[in-house]
Amino acid sequence: MRLFISITIPRGLYRYCTQMQSQFADLKTTREFHITVQFLGEGIDDKRLQSIIDVLSKIKFEPFEIKMGDAIPFPNPFDPKGVWIECGQSDELKELADNIRKSMSDLHFIPDKPFKAHITLGRYKFLPFETPKAITGEPHTFIVDKFYLMQSSLMPTGSEYKILAEFQTNK
Repeated sequence: MRLFISITIPRGLYRYCTQMQSQFADLKTTREFHITVQFLGEGIDDKRLQSIIDVLSKIKFEPFEIKMGDAIPFPNPFDPKGVWIECGQSDELKELADNIRKSMSDLHFIPDKPFKAHITLGRYKFLPFETPKAITGEPHTFIVDKFYLMQSSLMPTGSEYKILAEFQTNK
């Protein structure tokens, strides 16, 4: 199994995300929106899956708010690989991400990159004809009161996701 841990964007913000996607020509868009907290990798068997669920179920956190920012090309506008919406990295989000990553490192899952809160809107298959520009988004926020263990299946039409486990706040 190919697994990752995420915070899912509320359905009420999907229309906003798709509107932002439409501002970027040649972007191969995603259909689902989330913040990846940690990618765990591929080839994870059922025994390891249960260990992951057991450890994640012990993480405690209080509900908190995430602020969505601008849509920007990444890693930079001169060599864009895709576009994402930057998200504010509050102390509460940083603490949750640190706790998740620490618990996963105890199971020998090492983060592939530092945590940066963002919502991927899509990727470029080829370098776009025109250099994409950042787009200032409308202010949007949402409450995080759960996170998920997700399975990702790579398909010709794009990644498909399945929720394997949900972990809620203390309240």
